[in-house]
Amino acid sequence: MPRANQRHSSLYLHFPFCEAKCHYCDFYSIGREKTGSGDPDLFEQALLREIDLRGNRGDFSDRIETLFLGGGTPSMTPPDSMERIFKALFRWTSLAPVYEWTMEANPSSITRDRFKAYRELGINRISMGVQSLRSDHLQKLGRVHDEREALRALDSVFESGFTNVSTDLLCGVPGQTLDDLDSHIRGLTAFPLTHLSIYLLTLTPGHPMYRELPDENEQLAHLSFIHEKMTDLGFEHYEISNFAKPGHRARHNLVYWTGASYLGLGPSAHSFSLADRLRFRNPNSLHRWATPLLNENRLPVEDSEELTPEQQELEKWLLAIRLEEGFPKAWIDSDSRRKKVEILIKEGLLEPHPRMGDRLRATPRGFALSDALVRELS
Repeated sequence: MPRANQRHSSLYLHFPFCEAKCHYCDFYSIGREKTGSGDPDLFEQALLREIDLRGNRGDFSDRIETLFLGGGTPSMTPPDSMERIFKALFRWTSLAPVYEWTMEANPSSITRDRFKAYRELGINRISMGVQSLRSDHLQKLGRVHDEREALRALDSVFESGFTNVSTDLLCGVPGQTLDDLDSHIRGLTAFPLTHLSIYLLTLTPGHPMYRELPDENEQLAHLSFIHEKMTDLGFEHYEISNFAKPGHRARHNLVYWTGASYLGLGPSAHSFSLADRLRFRNPNSLHRWATPLLNENRLPVEDSEELTPEQQELEKWLLAIRLEEGFPKAWIDSDSRRKKVEILIKEGLLEPHPRMGDRLRATPRGFALSDALVRELS
């Protein structure tokens, strides 16, 4: 637990329930087939208790600037349950005059009336998981929607009044072509999206699909194509996997990517206290998370780790390399690093920042090979 009295203005709430567990997903979630009849009620009761315990400790800032509802599929939670949860939260804090409140959603859980109710609660940004607009790829990935359902869902999101909308896509999917990616991007950007996240599919060596993944050259071709296509469409490539229309970068995710503090609530939720350089997380089990809250009146923090100076140095580079702003030239503080930077510039992986003369940044190819950059520079 944090030792300093850290008051957080960025909150993450984890909603664990899904219609089905996707084949590639590493996040804690419970598919509908494994959800007990009382689990949603247990979740709500425990989350209300966690909010009150955190509020009593003074863990919330007076104003919340970013709020992110992830999962799982938060959009499966009925609006009346959401309202009870956030009435409890806003007894302890309130929203800043300018805030970002994001809810993740899947196409199969979206209806216009439900999303109007979410918007009336104050949610002002939607992040929808599409992943592909090819039904055979969606089936391979374990998604429960098809192309038509994804496009109908986007219609419903905009018809319900949301204007700040992001979607997710995957690249590097077995059997995926550049024509597929072009078609997906064109299909989604036919809507007035403000943001797209396009992630390279990564799997563990033991995963059944691992051997089907494209090789590194094909993955790099996918990533290069995506950069060119998205920037041509007027999106800023501001983070390795993220593209935004000007003024619409994901504020909550930037909290993570700039090393700022955030507080997570719900099963498996992670937190970071900058004042203590401490990471901590809740149990990745609904019942192990809920039991101490409801039975012992105790916060369910399971693991914590205080970052060593070496870890802090590594994370400094990990975070800086992944962002468009890059890092200050002052960080190149040794002959060894200067020589490495010269080589990386010649190899087209680093470049002087075009707008900030005192900084360097990864090129689009450097974004794709960011792990190698971090190894060289940290």
